[in-house]
Amino acid sequence: MSSAPSRFGALRATAGNAYFPVSAAARLPLSMLSIGILTYLAGNGADFATAGGAAAVAGIGVALGAPVTGALSDRWGQRPTLLACAGAYALALLWLLVAGAPETGAPTLGLNLAAASLVTGFVVPQAGPMTRVRWIRALGEDPAVHTAQSYESTIDELSFVLGPALVGLLALVTPAAPLLTALALAAVVVPWFALHRTAAAAAPLRGTDLTATPAPDALRAPVRVPWALVTVLLGGMLSIGTAFGSLATISTAFAEEAGQPGVGGLVYATLGLTSGAAALSVTAWPAAATPVRRWIACGLLLIPIMALLWLAQEPWHLALLLLLVGLPIGPVLVTVFAVAGDATPSRRLGFVMTLLAAGITLGTSVGNWLGGALADLGGHRAALWVSFAAAVALALFGGMYALRHTRKGGVPFQA
Repeated sequence: MSSAPSRFGALRATAGNAYFPVSAAARLPLSMLSIGILTYLAGNGADFATAGGAAAVAGIGVALGAPVTGALSDRWGQRPTLLACAGAYALALLWLLVAGAPETGAPTLGLNLAAASLVTGFVVPQAGPMTRVRWIRALGEDPAVHTAQSYESTIDELSFVLGPALVGLLALVTPAAPLLTALALAAVVVPWFALHRTAAAAAPLRGTDLTATPAPDALRAPVRVPWALVTVLLGGMLSIGTAFGSLATISTAFAEEAGQPGVGGLVYATLGLTSGAAALSVTAWPAAATPVRRWIACGLLLIPIMALLWLAQEPWHLALLLLLVGLPIGPVLVTVFAVAGDATPSRRLGFVMTLLAAGITLGTSVGNWLGGALADLGGHRAALWVSFAAAVALALFGGMYALRHTRKGGVPFQA
């Protein structure tokens, strides 16, 4: 088995050094969206139910639009799909900024704001899932494909660190600054990512014989999408997303309660630091740490860690505790995407990867909405029940995956 450094060298040889910062920055329009909407509307006087509701509607838009985007990229290619999404996203953000402006008092979640939020989420560029497709198609059976999966999970997490952190910093200037920055990134970086030479690896496949994703074990090459497995994986992503969304709203509410509005994004960003590091570490875990064991162990560990969040008395206490929350989440993200990549036919990779990513975003919207509603009723401590329930759900879906794996007798993915 090749070493991790040599596998990272294979990634650089495949994509070139410039690809890494470009593909990372291309995710920020998505990672900044939910908390950017929350911050923009709250900064304009909206209550948490309105701000969380708008963010939830945007998440629903992502959940609806991401699989459509993935299917279009499978059919027509990533370049035209991403370029069209970048232009549409920039226009939708302008609409959202106008709809949420406090021209006649505090914004409310009326038809105009809800429609703008929905469309913005629907057309947001899906750079993260698409770069995973590029690696899987380009590397094939090379063991470096597993390193790429861990790396991409880390970058996903870091994007959800940098996104909220940028929102928190830019919101100190004006509530609209984060969304305007996301617009600029969509107009400049996403087209750069779309036109990068690696997009050729994800060109549409033709022919009836191109049915399976290249996998380390040829005996496990699939002939069709395993929808039962994908459903369980999607449930895990929904659970993680719900934890993300509720914790983002809780961080914002806690900051407001403590008289430090605007730092909620910075508090929430700490979660991704350890989650990203833990995701990257999976490549060095022993072979005995199979997907089943990883998911079960991390899911069970997350439950008591979530319970510790009720002990936080100051925003910086919450920030430190969120570092612990990230530790079990990163490895589960690696597991889900890697299992999906091994089990999905090549011609449907774009659809399945964007579907799973949409699960995170849909869960985030649910967490935003439920967390916002409970925060308005009982403060951030009431909203913490949403995060705790999400941790329990993640462990339950891990158990479902374990049962399915045992019944199928499959060979688990090895990092």
